[in-house]
Amino acid sequence: MPNSANMSYREVIPKNLNPAEWIEVKINTGTQSTLQDLKTFETSGGYCYKRCNNKQYRNRFIYWRANQDVLELSEVSLDISLQRNHLRLRFTDSAVLNVSLAEQQRSITLLVVTVSSVHRYVFPLKSAGQDEGFSSIPEDLLSQSIFYEVNEKINEPSSFYVTDGFGTIPPNVAESYISQDTLSAYFAVAYEDKLLLHTMNCSTGHTTTNEVKEPYLMPRFLSNLKGALTGRSETQEAAMSMAFSEIEGYLYILVLYRNNELRLWSVDGLQTVASTNFSAGSSHAGSGAQGPQNNQMRKINDRDYCLFISHDNGAEFICLSIVPNSEDHKGIMLVTHEETAEAAPQMDLINFDATDSHIWALWSNAEGEFHVSAGHMSSKKVVKWVSAALEAPPDRYSLTIDQDHVNPREAYCSYIFHPGRFDRHVITKALYMFRRVNMQLDVKQLSMSVLKEQVCTAVEDEIQNELKDFEVPDDVYWEIATRLWDRFYSCCEQYHIKFSELMGLAVLGGMDAVCLVRRQSFSLLRPCEVLEHLLLIGSDSKRVATFVAPIFRSDPAMATRFVNVMQVVTLLEGLISDDMRVEMDKQLYDRECPVEVISKVVSRLAAMSADNLKAITQKFQDIPNVKPAVEMLLDVLSIIDPDAPRHDYSASSRFLQPTGAFFGSEYGLAILAETVKQMAMTRLAVCRNLLILQYLVCKPAGMSTSNISTNINYMHCYSTLVWIADTPISLTAPAGFEASIQRLSRAQLFSGYTRPYASQLRNLGNDQTTLLSLFLQSKGLASALAMIQKTDSLQLETEPFNLRDVLLQLVGSINKMLWPESPIYVFPEWLLGTCQHIIVQDYVRLLSGWCTTKADARRFVLAVSLLDCGEAHKAVHQFQETASSVVEDDFLVEHVLKSTPLYSKLQENVVQGEEAVSEEDTKAAIVQYYLKVIKLFEQYSALDCINQLANEAMKILKYDDPQLPMFQSIVFNIHLQWGHYDQAYHALVNNADTSRRKDCLRQLVITLFNTKKLQLLMRFSYHGLQNEFEDIVESRARALSIDQNDVYNFLYAFHTDKGNMRKAATVMYEQAMRLQVDSDAPNALEKRCSSLLVCLNSLHLVDSRYRWIAKPTIGDERVGSMDKNDDELNELRDEAKEEVIVLELPDIRRELVHAEAILELSHFRKDAASYDRASPEELSYLLASCGLYTAALKLSRGHTFSVLPIFESLTTACVTATEDKSANAWSWLQNNDMADLPHRNNAADMAWALLEKLLGDNEEKNSTLIKKSIVNRLLVLNAFVPQWLMDSYKLANSRELLHLFVKHNRLLEAADLGHEMIGGMLGAGCEYFDFGHSVNVASPQLAFPINTIDLLLHALKVNGKEDIEYEMANIKLEEQVRRYIDTVKRTTEDKMSMAILQSREERQQQQQPLFH
Repeated sequence: MPNSANMSYREVIPKNLNPAEWIEVKINTGTQSTLQDLKTFETSGGYCYKRCNNKQYRNRFIYWRANQDVLELSEVSLDISLQRNHLRLRFTDSAVLNVSLAEQQRSITLLVVTVSSVHRYVFPLKSAGQDEGFSSIPEDLLSQSIFYEVNEKINEPSSFYVTDGFGTIPPNVAESYISQDTLSAYFAVAYEDKLLLHTMNCSTGHTTTNEVKEPYLMPRFLSNLKGALTGRSETQEAAMSMAFSEIEGYLYILVLYRNNELRLWSVDGLQTVASTNFSAGSSHAGSGAQGPQNNQMRKINDRDYCLFISHDNGAEFICLSIVPNSEDHKGIMLVTHEETAEAAPQMDLINFDATDSHIWALWSNAEGEFHVSAGHMSSKKVVKWVSAALEAPPDRYSLTIDQDHVNPREAYCSYIFHPGRFDRHVITKALYMFRRVNMQLDVKQLSMSVLKEQVCTAVEDEIQNELKDFEVPDDVYWEIATRLWDRFYSCCEQYHIKFSELMGLAVLGGMDAVCLVRRQSFSLLRPCEVLEHLLLIGSDSKRVATFVAPIFRSDPAMATRFVNVMQVVTLLEGLISDDMRVEMDKQLYDRECPVEVISKVVSRLAAMSADNLKAITQKFQDIPNVKPAVEMLLDVLSIIDPDAPRHDYSASSRFLQPTGAFFGSEYGLAILAETVKQMAMTRLAVCRNLLILQYLVCKPAGMSTSNISTNINYMHCYSTLVWIADTPISLTAPAGFEASIQRLSRAQLFSGYTRPYASQLRNLGNDQTTLLSLFLQSKGLASALAMIQKTDSLQLETEPFNLRDVLLQLVGSINKMLWPESPIYVFPEWLLGTCQHIIVQDYVRLLSGWCTTKADARRFVLAVSLLDCGEAHKAVHQFQETASSVVEDDFLVEHVLKSTPLYSKLQENVVQGEEAVSEEDTKAAIVQYYLKVIKLFEQYSALDCINQLANEAMKILKYDDPQLPMFQSIVFNIHLQWGHYDQAYHALVNNADTSRRKDCLRQLVITLFNTKKLQLLMRFSYHGLQNEFEDIVESRARALSIDQNDVYNFLYAFHTDKGNMRKAATVMYEQAMRLQVDSDAPNALEKRCSSLLVCLNSLHLVDSRYRWIAKPTIGDERVGSMDKNDDELNELRDEAKEEVIVLELPDIRRELVHAEAILELSHFRKDAASYDRASPEELSYLLASCGLYTAALKLSRGHTFSVLPIFESLTTACVTATEDKSANAWSWLQNNDMADLPHRNNAADMAWALLEKLLGDNEEKNSTLIKKSIVNRLLVLNAFVPQWLMDSYKLANSRELLHLFVKHNRLLEAADLGHEMIGGMLGAGCEYFDFGHSVNVASPQLAFPINTIDLLLHALKVNGKEDIEYEMANIKLEEQVRRYIDTVKRTTEDKMSMAILQSREERQQQQQPLFH
């Protein structure tokens, strides 16, 4: 770097800071008001911590300003964002004269002198120690300022001493000092006629006062008379500036008087030790009194001082030292370095400070403009004054550049509220002035967005007040709005200038920096780089060439030519007006051709000042051997060294910012951002002016040289840097930010290690910042520090801090990250993570067309941004163009291939120096790239784009490539989601992988079932996939709940369509089983019956030899318990495989009848489902109990259980219907099958008819069990046996019927039946009985129920004794029995006679052949 002594300086103002939160403390000493009697100047100063190696207090300082009775102190750290770091002390009615700060081991001491009091305040330091890290202090304590705990208790009586009353006229000069042992604090207060010294004991606060004066040999009135006679008054000896000096344990006061005399007073003896006068012998000597400016003195150290001496005809700076007196070993003397006397510029000195190497001065000219200059001293001699470029006020012209097409409100708001343009206090004050009302807004609670609304409302109200509700044309409204907005801007401008006025400066020795104190802010002076120095300040070419020569390998001739080129560039800068600069910047932003832009500027310059332009062109051409000088200038303009080794991408992108990093606070970041912007704008101006010169020399036809192309590229680059530094961006996350970040994270494009909006800085009320500031907050600063530590081997944590070196190094590293042609991907990667898509797309647009470096990465970032904006079709085009470069771009390798095995292979190639990547690896990388992109598109459901990308990937792959089935599956899924089921089916059929084919088929089946597209499932051929298809559908059928399951029906239809009726029957039977086991639905029984019925029908369509099915197994019935070992489980599985239950038609039919019975029962009993496991016999009896006799008898078919209870129940119901007319027999009759019965109006008749029909349908041939049961039940119920039943029973078993009558003591009916039966045996109606013939010779013998008749006769005889009816029946029956006996005897005799005759005839017939 060139010698810093020769370089100029440039002011850096931290912008877009949060409003200061002041700690207000009122200090009342009880003195009378002196403000009206005293005119004090505003004073300011600063103090830098000395412990530079301590990380906590490194890069940290305090600046203060005082005005009347208010003292404001602000503690600033460029590394740590401090809390409660602004303290405002208000000394009631007492103006502040002097402020000094001193640092002790564990505290900072503040000494304040007012016109009526002296004060001492101690602020403790929370220090971790010099060699300790931040880990020893909690993080919340690190951010606490030394003022953090200040409150009203600071004003203790021991902390101040009242000096009011020592003089009639208030003092105007004071100085304070705390001894090195911190035991005493000294306050020197100068009045017009005396100098008082107050000594305060730091432990007790006790203060003593002494007057510092010469021991007069004459009375004071004689002294005054002497002064009158000589023309000198005591005011000429009034002190103008003072300083304390502690040398070898002795304390001195150095006092500079108005008469240019300097005296050194001993504090111990209160006597003059040495003195000197600067009037005599000076080149500016005059009357011997102070000139128009006040004399001032600044302390360099305890022995060296710098004085500003004003004379009548000029002013000068003089350095002075306190040295031992060679003649008196105990004394000391003042030595003036006459060779250092340096004439001061012809301006008014506002303030100055001095160090061992520099004199820093703040000047003001007649127009009120401020200037800062620095004089470098060598051996106490000022060798050269260099100027500092101060920050200019906001450029007003840029507001009126395009008013014809921009709404005034939008134009002014975007300019006024641009981050860092105007402070919030400025806009608030301007709003008060504009409204002309006395209103107050809480600036701390007022965000910029709310303030913007307030401003727009105020201006709009003024517009409406002028319009007075009149309708005016648009141009009139436009004019009024522009005028009022311009008025408001003027208010902002006035307050900005007022609040930005310089008050003083302070040298921050520990930081090697200078702080400029303004009314409501501060700024730092930083050293300029070479181009800034030459363009902004300018200098003598020979002198500049000597100190820039080391840059050019110590070639003085090359350095001279370089400086000459820069001088021409600087001259051209003076010709270019502000409107030209703004217009050129706008045209470059709009991506117009730079050569065409320059040609327009040259045309305007030629029209405005052709002679000057010609002279500048000639001067440029007169430079000897100008081409190497231009090339050297381009080398200086270049940020990136093309010969540097390849950058390690992962180093900076993974660096995490530590607590208290260099420039990590809001102030440090603001200074960094502003410095980057300043340097970029300066270099952009150099590129622009150089291109104009090249255009003037080479003409349009020669603008294709390499130097010009390089310069055009650099101009684009610096224009981009300025755009980054100036583009506003919201500090709050945009809408949908979290969703976007999650999508990027799922696609492994964002790891979340530096979230853009997760800064620890307290952005209280600031809604916006610049793109550069946000980048530095979240990632840029950390990455820059990592680069410095790696590339420059700079140990930032251990080496002493130097603002001059580290600031420019950091800016250089930041520029490398931001440089469009840099191989570092930190900024594009971070920009992608902001999800500010308008800015992302604008950034890519600015770089497109001319910047080839990182073009693929930017195209990828643009594609991601477009996709997140919903422009998927544009994004897919960008992704496709980027695919071929996936292995050539580090960004794509890092983000696309990081989690793949190919990444490690590529890294090994880089390590081994193999640049070329094989074709196979390239194809594999492209495939991985498409997979990553497809995964990203899946987050946005962009199906058409996914299909397009998958097809593109498939074009690269061969048929046997293992990755091909994956993309085929992707295409299948896309068609499936689109509803293109035919295409999806063809895609799965063509899939090369069997397992993926089956998976796709399963998805297709599930989707079609969900969308009820069952016809498509029936239509597909399933060649080679039918078994898989059936397995899938069966699995789905079993997986779904049976209550809402149409899959079984589909399977039945599918198998029926294919002609496989046995499988169809099996499916229906399984559905019936599921309905029985798993379903609680109300219609489950009905569905089960239907399924079983369909199963029967299906089996009937099968060949009779194959009308059977294997009973399906559902659930895990045959799976052993989990505590069995593997061998036992395997045995159980083998047994389960062997156990196959075969179901034939009767089995299924019985199950159907059983199900139907339960279904019938469910209509009458709510607990019918609980009888699902009941036996058929139990169920039939339940049905009978509910009056469901036909259902109960139907259930009995195919089973062997007795139906007698059913008929008994029915008999009882018939008797009840007959005897109890109130019983509603129709309620149970209608639930039975009476289709074949003739209708009768009487329910009892219908019931007996039903009984007759069911008896006839169910009584077996030659069996009377049912009849017996019915009759028995009737007789038990003491009911009459119906005639039809009597007739039927007589034809079936009359003897049994007779027995039943007798058994149940129905004697009369039994007598009638017996009489009738015997009559039939005798031949009277035998056809009505079961024996069918009468007693005669030709008929077989009949079985006469002799026991029953005998029992009957006996019963009749017994009952006949009491009842004549029984006696008559007995007589009648006995007669009939006698007749039967007689007939039987006669018939028997006849039969015997006939038998004898027949036997005789048979013997005769047997003997006849013997005689013949």
